[in-house]
Amino acid sequence: MNYTISEIGLKVKSAASTAKAVSIIRKYRDSSMAEIVSDIKAGNYILKSTVISHPGVRMIRKCYDELIKSGIEAELYERDQLITRELVSNLIKSHRQTDREVAMQVEKEATEQEPAE
Repeated sequence: MNYTISEIGLKVKSAASTAKAVSIIRKYRDSSMAEIVSDIKAGNYILKSTVISHPGVRMIRKCYDELIKSGIEAELYERDQLITRELVSNLIKSHRQTDREVAMQVEKEATEQEPAE
């Protein structure tokens, strides 16, 4: 059975100012201006991350928010299906909850293994 990890992606739908979009995207992506402009014009993802990458998903949401705040139309996708910002935020909350549960479990196991004095 082949299982592929789902990816979240960010596209710029339209930008009145491509230069403004590029300046924002370059904060999150180490690419030349020409590469970013080419990806915007081609309708390619400007950022992608696996759904299991907590830092990657947070970075995409942060870039999305900055683009939207600047008046640039951007869209979020999972498996090439349009998704909402709320879904991405819920994914981030899920990551945080998992991190907390793992930390609690590690602490519990460490406490159980400590020798009695």
